[in-house]
Amino acid sequence: MKFELRLYFFLITMLVPTFFGARAVAETSFPKVIVETSMGSFTLELYPDKAPKTVANFLAYVDEGFYNNTLFHRVEPNFVVQGGGFDKGMKAKKTRESVKNESANRLKNLRGTISMARRMHPDTATSQFYLNLADNAHLDYKSKVQPGYTVFGRVSQGMDVIDKISKLSTHKVDKYSNVPEKDVFIVSTRYIPGKPPPAAEKRTFTAGEDYVVLERPVSTRDKSKVEVVEMFSYGCPHCYEFESLVKGWAQQQDGDVDFSVIPAIWNKPMVLYARAFYTIEALNVAKEIHIPLFTAIVVDQKVINTESDLEAFFVARGVDKKAFSRVFKSQEIKTKVTHAAERVRLYKPAGVPEIIVNGKYRVERMRAGGLKEMLTVVDFLVEKERATLKKKN
Repeated sequence: MKFELRLYFFLITMLVPTFFGARAVAETSFPKVIVETSMGSFTLELYPDKAPKTVANFLAYVDEGFYNNTLFHRVEPNFVVQGGGFDKGMKAKKTRESVKNESANRLKNLRGTISMARRMHPDTATSQFYLNLADNAHLDYKSKVQPGYTVFGRVSQGMDVIDKISKLSTHKVDKYSNVPEKDVFIVSTRYIPGKPPPAAEKRTFTAGEDYVVLERPVSTRDKSKVEVVEMFSYGCPHCYEFESLVKGWAQQQDGDVDFSVIPAIWNKPMVLYARAFYTIEALNVAKEIHIPLFTAIVVDQKVINTESDLEAFFVARGVDKKAFSRVFKSQEIKTKVTHAAERVRLYKPAGVPEIIVNGKYRVERMRAGGLKEMLTVVDFLVEKERATLKKKN
C-alpha cells in the first residue's frame, strides 16, 4: 500500500511474545497505559527494555494529558488506525521535540502492535502513533537505509475496539485522506507502572545527549562528598515507579556520596505536596505516610489536593490532628519549601523524576532512556566527580 506524502500521514513515527519465538516475556510485568476512547477502551503494554527512548517519549505525552481529546484521524482497514496528533476539526497540536528512531530493536509490525508515526527522516517521530490492524512486514526494519518504524508495545486488551474504529466510513478533509466521518477521539489515558527495565550495559555517556550540564553549577552542602539530589513529586507516576529503584541505589553507595531528596515545585499542587513531604520528615512518619500517600495518589487515583485532604490522610494513619496542623503550617516547613523551590529553579528540570549530580549535571529520564538507565548515567557521573575529588585531595 502506498503512503501519501503528507507531513502528518507518514507512518514514521514491544514486544508481542512471539516476536522472538519465546513466550517467557509474556510473564513479565511491563508498564501499561489504559486508553479510554469515545468507542470504548483498550490497554497498551509497553516495552521500555526494547525501545526506551520511544516509550519514555510516549509516556511523557501521557503524563501531561496531551492525548486527551485527540482524534484517530486516519483509518485504513486491514492496515492501520492512526492518532495522537490532531484535536477536533483536524487542528494539529504542538508537540515536543522528536525522538530518535529505535526500529533497529527488530520488533515487528504485527497485528495489534503500536508503533510511532513519523515523516521521511527516521528521527522525526513526536506524538503520533499507529496501531497495526494486520501484519505489516513492509513497515519493519530492513537496514540502516530502510529503517522502518519503531514498534514499542502492543494492545494487550481491547483490540476489538480498534477493529470497530477501523470499520468506520472515511472521507477527505482538506489535504488529509481516510479521516473518519464520525469523530473518534481519546477521552483519557492512564499509566500503570510495571517492573523496571533491565540495567543498561556500562558505557561512556555524552554531555548534551545522555545528560545535561548545568549552565551555572549549584553549591553543594558538603564539598568533601559527591552530592546526589533526587527531585520528585507525589503526583508523578514515574516518580512512584522510580522510588524503590533510587532508594535501593542510595543504600548501596559508599560514604563519599551525599544523597538527598527534594520535592519539585513549579505549581500550586506541587507546593502542597512539598509541604506534605517536609511534614512527614518533621513528624518522623515516613514509614506510615510516604509510600501510602504515593500509592493513594498515583495508583488508587485518590483526589488529595487540599490541606484538609492531607490532614484526613495523615490522621487516618495514626498522626495526631493537632500535631499535623501545627507542623504543616509552621514557619519551618514554609522555609524548607521556599529553599526547595529555589534549588529547583536553579536546577531547571525538564520534569520529574530527575537527579542532580554534584550541582553540575542533570539526569533526565528522556535523555537516559528510562528509569533504570537514569541510575546508570548517575553512576557514571558519580565516578567522574569522585575522580575529580581525589585529584583535589
